[in-house]
Amino acid sequence: MLSYGLGLMLLRQTNSAISFGIEMIIAPVVGVLFVIPIGNLVDKYKHKSLLIGSSLIKILFLIFFILSIDHFNGLYKMIPVVPFVAVSALCSNISTVTYSASVHELVHSKKIQRLSSLTSAANSFSNIFAPVLGVSLYALFGFDIFIFIGIISSSLAFLLILSLKFHYQTEENSNDVKEESFSQLQSFKEGINYIKKRKLITDIILISMFLNFIFSSMNIGIPYMIEAELNIGTSPIGYLNTSDAIGLLLGSLFMNFLPAKRGTFLKIILPVFSLGVEISLLGALFQNIDKSFLITLYGSATSFFIGFSLAIIEVNNMVYLQKTIATAILGRVMSILTTANRALLPVGSLAYTFLFDNIQFGSYIFIGNGLLCIIFGLFIFPSLLKAVKKDKLFIKEHAWPNSHLEEKK
Repeated sequence: MLSYGLGLMLLRQTNSAISFGIEMIIAPVVGVLFVIPIGNLVDKYKHKSLLIGSSLIKILFLIFFILSIDHFNGLYKMIPVVPFVAVSALCSNISTVTYSASVHELVHSKKIQRLSSLTSAANSFSNIFAPVLGVSLYALFGFDIFIFIGIISSSLAFLLILSLKFHYQTEENSNDVKEESFSQLQSFKEGINYIKKRKLITDIILISMFLNFIFSSMNIGIPYMIEAELNIGTSPIGYLNTSDAIGLLLGSLFMNFLPAKRGTFLKIILPVFSLGVEISLLGALFQNIDKSFLITLYGSATSFFIGFSLAIIEVNNMVYLQKTIATAILGRVMSILTTANRALLPVGSLAYTFLFDNIQFGSYIFIGNGLLCIIFGLFIFPSLLKAVKKDKLFIKEHAWPNSHLEEKK
């Protein structure tokens, strides 16, 4: 909601299209600049302390932001906005990576899939209502209300963090990384070397980057096709985006009922192929239908299944990494994965903006993306199948370092 409110406020003040893209530009840059220190930080210090620290910093900057924002007008609004967005993105990265790396300290390993499923569902649930509430509250109360809501919600999150019970590893069982003094770069290289040993992690990161790049065409292409090319009004855009979010929500909840230990390969490869079919189908709908009601009906159904497929692959990948990577190195792996995913979003947005501006029929771009997904799935199929088999052997050969914690939980 704060992101929508910030975009609407900047659009009103600056009349610039960059208003809704400011976070999309700054967040990936912050991620790339701090990928090494964040990964090392998460693996070196207690996770609860890091979550508390990042939460407090965000609350302080929200207070500073509300005290300073009204002292600037027009384009000068960017003076307080840019530092706030940068710090907010940094705190978000720290919290996301820390939370992902701390699951073994919060729940039994058998409950990790349920935790990840419900977390993903909660994110999807908020994405369903944030656009509608954001626009409505801005129209009624203006921008300052969003900062007050941000302060209240961040304070509640801070209190929830304080209530969490973390089961830490004992010093004698902790990884050697924590016992020796390494430079930032040396310590981070250990994470890179660990990923190189496990080809499946490399494939998961590659698949996540590819799908994030392809999905940026949805963010750019759906509004463009509906409003600029089909000229059927803006209401279908909201329905398609909401259906996608509902698909993510139900797909996340669906993962809660699937067995965590089985079908890793199928849970990764099948959604890649299904996304190819669904995105191509969306392009075919845009090519052959120009009625608002029909686009809303069939487009919403297709968007739902796109969200559903994405949820399965995202939850599965997250659970697999969290269940099979030692806590002492999980922060660095998650930092690399998170940064790689976010870094491609602005690249994808710029690439697809150029394509939609220069190709006469945008529906061909969607069809091409779907075919590209299917080709990518065929290309990575043998590598992924081999990597899954090798990874099972790797896990058997290496004792799970957190097993002594399970009885405590």
